[in-house]
Amino acid sequence: EPVPVTGMPYDMGRNKCGEFLLGSTAQYLFFLDSDVIPPPDAIYRLLSHNQPVMSGMYCRRSPPASVPVMMKNGTWLTNFKQGSVVEVDVVGAGCLLVHRSVYQSLPPQRPGYHWYDWRVNMQGVLPPHECLSEDFTLCTHLRKHGYKVLIATSVRCKHVGLAESDFGVFGPVGST
Repeated sequence: EPVPVTGMPYDMGRNKCGEFLLGSTAQYLFFLDSDVIPPPDAIYRLLSHNQPVMSGMYCRRSPPASVPVMMKNGTWLTNFKQGSVVEVDVVGAGCLLVHRSVYQSLPPQRPGYHWYDWRVNMQGVLPPHECLSEDFTLCTHLRKHGYKVLIATSVRCKHVGLAESDFGVFGPVGST
C-alpha cells in the first residue's frame, strides 16, 4: 500500500514509510524513487536473495554521471562483476528493499530522525564526511549496527529525468 508522503523532505518521507511498515503486517518496505525505472520483476529478484537490505543498481545523473550509485572505501564503485551481489558502504535508496527487522532493531540516529537523516545541509556543523544524504546516512547507520549493504547488480534500473543514465552511458532520455 502506498504511503502518502508527497511533498515531504526525503528523510521525513522515508521515516514515515518505516513507521507505516511497523504499524502494518508487511515484512518488507520497497522504495522506488519516481526517477528510477526498474525491471518488471525487480522486487521478486531482490526478495530472492533473502537479505535484510538489498538494492537494485542505478547510475548517477549528476557528475560523475553514468557510474552506479554505490560507494566503497570513499569512491564510486565501478569495478564489479556484472550480475553479482556486491557489498558496499553506501547505496542510494531509489530501488531499495528493506526487511521490517531492520526498522525494529535500529536505534534512532538522533532525535526526530530515526532511520533516515538528511545531513547535506549541515556543512560547517558536522565534519564533511558526515554531511550525507538520507539514504547514505541510513547505510552508515546500518553498517555501524552490523548490517551489510548489498546491491544486486543484475537488477539494473534506468535513472531518468531530463537525461537518462545507465552504466557507462549518459544522454538524452531514450538514448540508452
